Amino acid sequence: MSEQPAPEQSAEQPAPQVTDEAAEARRAAAEQAAADLAAVKRWAAERAAAERVAAEDAERAAAAQAELDEADVERARAEQAAADLAAVREWAAQQAAAARAAEEQAAAERAAVEEAESARVAAERAAVEQAEAERAAAERAAADRVAAERAAEEEAAGQRAAAAAAMAAERAAIEQETAERAAADRAAAADRAAAERRAAADRAAAERRAEADRAEADRAEADRAEADRAEADRAEADRAAGERAEREDRERAQAGRAAGRRGVPERAAAGPGAVGATAAASGRRRAESGRGGGRLVKVLAAAVLAVVLVAAGVVLALDLTGGGDSTVAEDAEQVPDAVLPELTDPSPVLAPLSAEAPVPDPTALAAVLTPLLADPVFGTDLSAQVVDVATGQVLFDRDATDPSTPASTAKLLTALAAVTTLEPTDTLSTTVVAGSAPGEVVLVGGGDPTLSTTAPSVDYPGAATVADLAAQVQQALGGQPVTSVVVDNSLFSGPLTAQGWGADDAPSTYAAPVTATAVDGARQVPGNTPRSGSPGADAGAALAAALGAPDAAVRLGAAPAGARTLGSVESAPVARLVEQALTTSDNLLTESLARHVAIARGLPATFDGAGQAIAAALAEAGLDTTGLALSDASGLSRDDRVPAGLLVDVVQAAADGSIPDADLLLSGLPVAGYDGTLTDRTAGGPGSPGTVRAKTGTLLGVNDLAGTVQTADGRLLAFAVLADGATGSIAATETALDVVAAALAGCGCR
Repeated sequence: MSEQPAPEQSAEQPAPQVTDEAAEARRAAAEQAAADLAAVKRWAAERAAAERVAAEDAERAAAAQAELDEADVERARAEQAAADLAAVREWAAQQAAAARAAEEQAAAERAAVEEAESARVAAERAAVEQAEAERAAAERAAADRVAAERAAEEEAAGQRAAAAAAMAAERAAIEQETAERAAADRAAAADRAAAERRAAADRAAAERRAEADRAEADRAEADRAEADRAEADRAEADRAAGERAEREDRERAQAGRAAGRRGVPERAAAGPGAVGATAAASGRRRAESGRGGGRLVKVLAAAVLAVVLVAAGVVLALDLTGGGDSTVAEDAEQVPDAVLPELTDPSPVLAPLSAEAPVPDPTALAAVLTPLLADPVFGTDLSAQVVDVATGQVLFDRDATDPSTPASTAKLLTALAAVTTLEPTDTLSTTVVAGSAPGEVVLVGGGDPTLSTTAPSVDYPGAATVADLAAQVQQALGGQPVTSVVVDNSLFSGPLTAQGWGADDAPSTYAAPVTATAVDGARQVPGNTPRSGSPGADAGAALAAALGAPDAAVRLGAAPAGARTLGSVESAPVARLVEQALTTSDNLLTESLARHVAIARGLPATFDGAGQAIAAALAEAGLDTTGLALSDASGLSRDDRVPAGLLVDVVQAAADGSIPDADLLLSGLPVAGYDGTLTDRTAGGPGSPGTVRAKTGTLLGVNDLAGTVQTADGRLLAFAVLADGATGSIAATETALDVVAAALAGCGCR
């Protein structure tokens, strides 16, 4: 019988590769077990075939060897069976050992995989937890930074508001002082005129007294002459009786008397009374002359004072002679030494820019600006452009066509759209009409947020007042009491806040929900920064209080069709509103103006409609609006995008007059170191302060500046710098922007 060796697992067979996944290890073990089972089945089949062959061989052997002893056959068979059984047992033991080894290998691999998986899961969990912790820390840090920056911004806004209030108070004091000085000057002029009239009357009286004195003296002289003639007659009779030798004496005496009769008596012949009268008259004439000389000094002093005041810009209407003729009166006393100063035309306060001022060299300008714009506080996402206003030559450009976050510099676009779409002299109306029930009035908002609860307004000079509106309503009602106020905000529509505004933006210290009705710019208290979340209701309550019905119910609603108008007030002109919106960066006023632009262009009075209207106005003015995207009009939205080049185009158009009425923007641009949002912002250098006029833009991580600057050589430039990826604090980035502006102002760059 032939024997077939049992299949054995090769010792050289490579161990299954350990994978990172337990499933792969189990699959490999299952495949190995299947292979082993197939091998066993093959061996069993081979063994059965071998047994059949052996049986056949045995039968043949038995037939061939019949003579063999049955006992030997059985023994041989038993031996063969024992050998076969030993072989099977050996093979089974080998298979069991291989199975145990495979199982142990699989278990080890599973353990390794499970351990690796556990380690990976633990590592991922640790990484997630660390990322969560870092994100939470970053969010806390960002929140702290936002809170700190917001607090700093609020403090800065408060300081700016305080400075503006102080400046307004100072201006009011100056205006009051000027008015008082003008009144004092007018009073002084009146006093001087009265003094002159009194002096003229005194002179006339003195002359009349002198004339009377002269007449009295003439009468005294006549009396003395008559007495002399009588005495002469008596002497003539005596001399006629005397000797002829005294005739000549009598003739001389007679000649003297004849002279006395002609009114020229000798002092020796005059009596002491006549001499005294003459001396008295002469003394009075000298006294009058002295008073006249004193008056002349006063007149000259007044004239010199008038000349000085005129030179200082104060006009005094002095009429010292009582008429408009400049000729000297016939009886005026002449003073040969009196010299009046020569009057000339005053020099202009602001001289025009010279057309001959040199243009900065672009290469030299780039050498100055490039290192300044590399300040790390700006981050890497910065764009800028500088253009010569007179020629339009681009002197510096850094990604000026890339759309960037404009922040409040977007107000420049809104301002240009307002002055080119609306008439600069237009005003915004707020109206009150009769309600549908007795005692009910309806406040119809006209989109004027400057309507003031104080008279005059402390926030918007020239604003309409609730008091004026209430007075008209009371007169129209004829004493009928007001029981309720309805506020109609239907002029504006759509959401009250824009896409891209933060949850804390409205209400806040700088913004409020945009409604058609508001008072004091939606401020909770006039002159303070906190804004209200319900501007319309506040306006209705303010009107109720002004009408003497502070407890009247206030609700939002619509005015009845065809309702009778009870009163109406007008805002300051659009040109003035644009100026105020730019100077103080007033978000609510800017959004309101933008909605009026949308209405004028037949678009919805919404954030979207306002954005479309602004873009249309700019395109109609000939400006390239490529890359422009506006979610609001004030720049408060983080979704706004404006290229720096477009801002420069707007500023240049305002400065060179190429777009009608665009120059109205210039008066609203804050002046560095002087007013508005640049009151406390200026950097040292020969061009600071005063030569930079620019609109600011500030959001978290965004600091922008766009406006005009006059160089040291007297050249006017338009510029914009947008840093919408700023990494420094607001104060640090603003300082870096101020340094750039000061460098432009102080650089001839040739």
